[in-house]
Amino acid sequence: MYNETRGLVNKAIMFEKIMEPPRYLLNRFGYVISRIVYLIACGQARIGISKEFCYTLSASKAFGEGGRAYERGDYEVCYEILSPYLAAEQDGVHGGIKYHLGLLFFYGRGVTLNRGQANKLFEEAALLGWEQAQQYLSQFKGRSSEEHYN
Repeated sequence: MYNETRGLVNKAIMFEKIMEPPRYLLNRFGYVISRIVYLIACGQARIGISKEFCYTLSASKAFGEGGRAYERGDYEVCYEILSPYLAAEQDGVHGGIKYHLGLLFFYGRGVTLNRGQANKLFEEAALLGWEQAQQYLSQFKGRSSEEHYN
């Protein structure tokens, strides 16, 4: 019985090793396809077709890159990537961007501490449907924005 179990475990490990290259190739293929879609959409945007779609793709890419920079603790890079979307008011991706920018301002990470700006960004993110911002603001229902920080 022990040898049979051990054999099954070894077979599972071998299968994982065999599947590693195809998994990498599939991930790489997905990345290449997403870049092709981005280049086609944004290439058309230069001649006036699908500008909004290109902008949304750019914002999604920036959100991913900025989020990864935030998670690494590289807050200056995060701000640099996300700050061009400060004035955006379109969809949930922009809500996520505003939420992350709000976190930067709230904690003074990579930017000067500015809780008023942070609160404004959290409110904008919540209006755009970003759930984490809505949860943050729900803590302060019925209180003034000055009370958020005490």
